[in-house]
Amino acid sequence: MEMNIRLAKKADLKSIQTVIETAFSDEESEVISNLASDLSSETASRSIRSLIAEVDGQVVGYVSYSLIFLRSDASISGYILAPLAVSPEHQKQGVGSRLISSGVDMLSADGFDVLLVYGDPEYYGRFGFREEIGRSFVPPYPLAYPFGWLGMMLDETVIPETPLKFECVAALSKSDLW
Repeated sequence: MEMNIRLAKKADLKSIQTVIETAFSDEESEVISNLASDLSSETASRSIRSLIAEVDGQVVGYVSYSLIFLRSDASISGYILAPLAVSPEHQKQGVGSRLISSGVDMLSADGFDVLLVYGDPEYYGRFGFREEIGRSFVPPYPLAYPFGWLGMMLDETVIPETPLKFECVAALSKSDLW
């Protein structure tokens, strides 16, 4: 299977939403599809970078990375990974892994310090996301599943000793996503 990873364009939104609708339950897919739409409308700014995976010209995976705004320490810069979706017929074939690896490479090359994610520790732990790093960055809303809050340092920046609060782009600044 030959896969192409590229930056998403506004024209990809319908294909992205189709992947989301097939990858998640009805209840989740509506929330995540709306999030993808909101993120897509903000992509003119460099604060959001979305990637898609294509196989035979068809979108089969999607991930978005959004800038976080630390309230008290401007010397640390970072992003949050949300959401990640892979169409069911392409799951367990490395699509999600390639999307995450491509994002980590992109953000590392651009000099960012930390990447955060709110998801399954077993899955994201394979890429180097760790709970102790997540605990150093306090999300804008209380977490329904705190054990799923993870982070990874992208460079040699020291993990903050005191947890730092941050804010998100508008699309992620909704309490029901947390």
